Amino acid sequence: VKYADLHNNRTSNYTFSFDRMLDLRGNTAVYLLYAHARICSIVRKSEMDVIKTVENSAINLADPKEVQLAMALARFPEAVEALLEDLAPNKLCDYMYDLSGKYNEFYAECKVLGSEEQDSRLALCE
Repeated sequence: VKYADLHNNRTSNYTFSFDRMLDLRGNTAVYLLYAHARICSIVRKSEMDVIKTVENSAINLADPKEVQLAMALARFPEAVEALLEDLAPNKLCDYMYDLSGKYNEFYAECKVLGSEEQDSRLALCE
């Protein structure tokens, strides 16, 4: 419910709908949580200390989906600045939705565990 409130522009009309809030598709908390659960699952299944892996390995962006995800991650400071500048939490929600979409595309196209690029891709997940 909180995400549904925050992702709307505060100056637009608001329609309360549990069905819309709980939809797996679209800009909903459920969609974001699903992406987060996927990331946590990959990290858990790796059975590695991902923080040490990140510290000790370079990130190689060979696949276009890796590049898109990395560029989306790099835009986080801009999203926070936009939130603070306009006092508009919906801008951060839009960023998180876009980031989740980029992650889901990365997940669909790029094998993480057991690939030659495992350490680099784990670093992107972390």
